[in-house]
Amino acid sequence: MNKKTRELVLIKSGDYMLDVSKLVFGGVVLVVILQIESLSNIVLLITGMLATLLTAVFGMYLTSISQTNKKKGE
Repeated sequence: MNKKTRELVLIKSGDYMLDVSKLVFGGVVLVVILQIESLSNIVLLITGMLATLLTAVFGMYLTSISQTNKKKGE
């Protein structure tokens, strides 16, 4: 894989993970608003926020790696 392709894959993967993060957050908010009784709201909020945080951090990390590689000229 050449350098330009690698950089593009990292950027797109980072963007994708940030989009997943937003979708998970939106899903958690909808479930809480609709008050689905099969799940505990506390468990749902903790799990949803943890998943949102992890995917957002991973997305930012991938984007950061691509920007660092671009600055170094790799």
